[in-house]
Amino acid sequence: MAETIEIALSVNGQNRRLRVRTDQRLVDLLRGDLRLTGTKEGCGKGECGACTVILDGEAVNSCLMLAYQADGTAVQTIEGLAVGDRLHPLQDAFVEHGAVQCGICIPGMIMSAKAHIDLTGQAIPSDQARSVLAGNLCRCTGYSKILAAVTRAAAPPAPPATAPDAVAPPYFRPRSLEEALEILIQRTGEVRPIAGGTDVLVQAKDGKTSAEALFDITAVPELRGIEDLGDHIRIGAATTHTEILGSRLLQKYCPALPMACAYVGGPQIRNRGTIGGNLAHGSPAADTVPPLYAADAKVEVVSVSDRREVVISDFFTGPWQTVLAPDELIVAVKIPKRGNVRGIFLRLGQRQGHAIAKVSIAVALVFRDGKPDWARVALGAVAPTVIRAPDTERALLTGGYEGLRRAMEAVRNEVRPADDLRSTREYRREMAAVLLERAVRRLADA
Repeated sequence: MAETIEIALSVNGQNRRLRVRTDQRLVDLLRGDLRLTGTKEGCGKGECGACTVILDGEAVNSCLMLAYQADGTAVQTIEGLAVGDRLHPLQDAFVEHGAVQCGICIPGMIMSAKAHIDLTGQAIPSDQARSVLAGNLCRCTGYSKILAAVTRAAAPPAPPATAPDAVAPPYFRPRSLEEALEILIQRTGEVRPIAGGTDVLVQAKDGKTSAEALFDITAVPELRGIEDLGDHIRIGAATTHTEILGSRLLQKYCPALPMACAYVGGPQIRNRGTIGGNLAHGSPAADTVPPLYAADAKVEVVSVSDRREVVISDFFTGPWQTVLAPDELIVAVKIPKRGNVRGIFLRLGQRQGHAIAKVSIAVALVFRDGKPDWARVALGAVAPTVIRAPDTERALLTGGYEGLRRAMEAVRNEVRPADDLRSTREYRREMAAVLLERAVRRLADA
């Protein structure tokens, strides 16, 4: 039987103090304990968005959050939108446009749209509606009416909800790096950290790991933020994909990384998923990793007794395997600043969002007098780990069409793809060359 801990949070404007199980998800707390059944569970994996709620102003998947991760936050569900008998403008718009069908997906759709409207204070432009709802699916395929409803409705920004002070459970949610590292050393092999939970809670749902063995590191301040430290940029391990996507600093010095983050799930996943979690997961198809290879990044790792920096290409030892010791924690990623760098990230998948890449590529170039003077090429999903392509880089430095042709031939030889359910070896090899050509041409044209 899982342990229980006390948390404090605001739910639809009402402060609550509750005891929750350590393996209990936020969606289970809302539906089972608080009877707020407007929040639905569809896929349980962050793909359908039916469980979307607003947490501290951001749309999140409540099926991919442990309940105690909401300690000290303000949560709003679909039940909190209407004021008496007066519906929220979004709810009115869904009714007027006939966008309400079976009812499973609609609460999540409305909450995703409301989070965006609250942020901007205006209606969602028609050209942005699809990206706002990219993390939501409609099983009845009523998309045209849904899009019409969300582009019609506007409301003034909601006043920020006041959340109660967090209860600060001593074990499952450490409040300092020192406390987190003490947990790792005391419970080595028993526990693992969780931040966004967008991978590990899916594993827990599938029975591959236990939700009871997780502890939340998102309250550790040393793991947050993007800093300009002169000769390099430091990204805290618990920095979200949304924060990276909006960073002008990274858009200037590592432009491929924000591009990659734009491919990660929908807004709800990007609001919770973290760069440290993407690294620790160790997937050879992880979207953020090729840009880090192309930026010569280093991973900052700490334990109770040591602190070290690992070159990104040495961090992964195999599929879903890293150099992390059981008592170590990723605290940051460090990216050297390079002037006038141009970067791009491209990928191929079954679809652009919510799908694992079949092939991905990050290219970074510095031009001098119209010719590449510095080059980095990294590829994902074409080998047991993400790889650098040094022969391809050398070919690009010779410049011109002939250099590009040689680079395309070199990349075919450097990748080591395998056949699997998503693609064939030969397709991946050929598409690596195609993506390289597209990337280089776009950077040259820029």
